[in-house]
Amino acid sequence: MGEARRYVHPRPGDTLTTVAERELPGTAGGADQLLAWNMHLAMRVFPVGSPGEVLPSDIVYVEPPAA
Repeated sequence: MGEARRYVHPRPGDTLTTVAERELPGTAGGADQLLAWNMHLAMRVFPVGSPGEVLPSDIVYVEPPAA
């Protein structure tokens, strides 16, 4: 079994943008990068407040899947 990807749980009120700013500082398009690595969030069929908002119980991977 491979090594687990690094992930975080969002803080209350976080969006993918705020998670990206904290976890991927200086990365242009960080929120889009997180969305590409977290298809379970991209495919969410119900809104979670404002666009890009995530729940504290969500898992947000902050690195790409292993090749």
